[in-house]
Amino acid sequence: MKLVFNKKILYASIVIVVVAAGFSILLYFGIFIPKENGQQPVFKGGTIAQDETWSGAIFVNEHIVVPTNVTLTILPGTQILCKANRDYKTTGPVGFTVNGGTIIAIGTPEKQIWFTVDEEYPINGDWGGIELYQTNTSVFKYVIVEYSVMGIAQFYSQVNISHSIVRWVNLEGIYMEHSNPLIEYNLLYQNGYHEISCEQYNYDVRVRNNIFAGGHVPFITLDSNITLEGNYFHNYNSTDAIAIHVGGLSNATIIGNKFDGFTYDTAFVKLVETAFIYNSSNDLGSGTVPVPILDFEDIKRQDLGYTPGDPEDQYMYVYPSEDETRRVLKRIGVGLGFGWTLAYANDFLWKMETGYLIQIDPILGNYTKYPVNASDVLGPRGLCYDGEFFWVQDQSQFTIVKMKFNGTNVVINDTFIIPESEKGGRSGLATDGIYLYIASMDGTLLYELYKNGTIRQNITIGAIDLVGAFTWNGTHFWSNQGNILIAWTREGVIVGKVYDVAAGNTGLTWDGTHIWGLYKTCEIWDDAKTFQIEILDDSFI
Repeated sequence: MKLVFNKKILYASIVIVVVAAGFSILLYFGIFIPKENGQQPVFKGGTIAQDETWSGAIFVNEHIVVPTNVTLTILPGTQILCKANRDYKTTGPVGFTVNGGTIIAIGTPEKQIWFTVDEEYPINGDWGGIELYQTNTSVFKYVIVEYSVMGIAQFYSQVNISHSIVRWVNLEGIYMEHSNPLIEYNLLYQNGYHEISCEQYNYDVRVRNNIFAGGHVPFITLDSNITLEGNYFHNYNSTDAIAIHVGGLSNATIIGNKFDGFTYDTAFVKLVETAFIYNSSNDLGSGTVPVPILDFEDIKRQDLGYTPGDPEDQYMYVYPSEDETRRVLKRIGVGLGFGWTLAYANDFLWKMETGYLIQIDPILGNYTKYPVNASDVLGPRGLCYDGEFFWVQDQSQFTIVKMKFNGTNVVINDTFIIPESEKGGRSGLATDGIYLYIASMDGTLLYELYKNGTIRQNITIGAIDLVGAFTWNGTHFWSNQGNILIAWTREGVIVGKVYDVAAGNTGLTWDGTHIWGLYKTCEIWDDAKTFQIEILDDSFI
């Protein structure tokens, strides 16, 4: 991909940063919004050590972390311009992470707070986005979030988002897990996957008086209790587009919403029978529900011109097939989607999704689906094979399920509760043939389990941040960390690194010689998402 350099009319500053290994020069060319009252631009990055207040033009050149007992206050009219990242070999896009701290970002209708990218010609995914962990005091009101990988995501939090604009984001505009926010009076449009996604055990989520104004999928909820009231869904042009997806163990109350371009069959749909919908007084063309009135303008620096995920999308979802560290030998899986599980067994690749175990020919890419009752495995998020049995981690029901494939059918043999089930499910499951391995919820521990679910030992792996897929190759584990695949020992010691091959790793397995990885690439694309990877040099990075 050709890198677009920033050529702005006004040169803002040249900052010389002294680092331990020497000197690096960061050149910032201009500000897209003129300076106010002669105020000079400010450069920010790293962990904030004490309370800060931001105003004017803020350039973020390193990821921002707001820790416990620290508050970042952002004043009305502040423009936050993040350094762009379009190189898969860098450490990852900059953004914001709140770890127990607080961000107070409250603008006004006339002076919105702008989270964007420092690029003259921005594209979606240029910066990382905003992630909020264990914060109930943060608030976002009258803000604009655009051009990021993720918009605003919260976990174990209660962060209210209102009177704001979220647009042109790769993944979800607003995302949540284990949280109970109020989302109201926002304008949401042209985000890659969903404008809003509620996944994993959110409770008492209130989504009201928002305008969903076009994109791919307006709203989805999985395993959550939500109320949608007074929202307006319009400008979704696909004839089979669904406004509200309700899946897993969700309980959705849908009252007094206005749907333009949707029918009763597409306005709200249960994905599985375990979901529940109560609906009342919704407007599918009767004119009984008014459009929400927003008290701010949809101001734009420039229009992206497409929705992320469209054919015109310029983001690098798939990386070069070969570099100094690894080589892609094969891509298969057209038509199967991305999923969350991947295993190798008996000369086949295997995926599991709600309702099916899928057998895939690794040479031809042909596949066969074998039914599995969704009540037995509702939310598969990790699959492995010990030489006789398949084991799957069910994120929705907090269980590990033991299964056997007899050539024509899938037989459930046993089920036990995962460690830390009171904290919810997680992703990833591996086996060395003797023991099962699953990560703690915070990704700092690896639980080694006997095959009856009893914990044999806890392994500290704090530096690895194990929050997704991983696999055992006979001598060590492999997992994904940002844009890197890492190899590490049972003791949590990293022994190798290679660059990853695509965006959004969701499954890993080992075929005896090579790693196979399952990737989102772009989640809504029907491309080949399973990659066979040859390791060339895991000591290069």
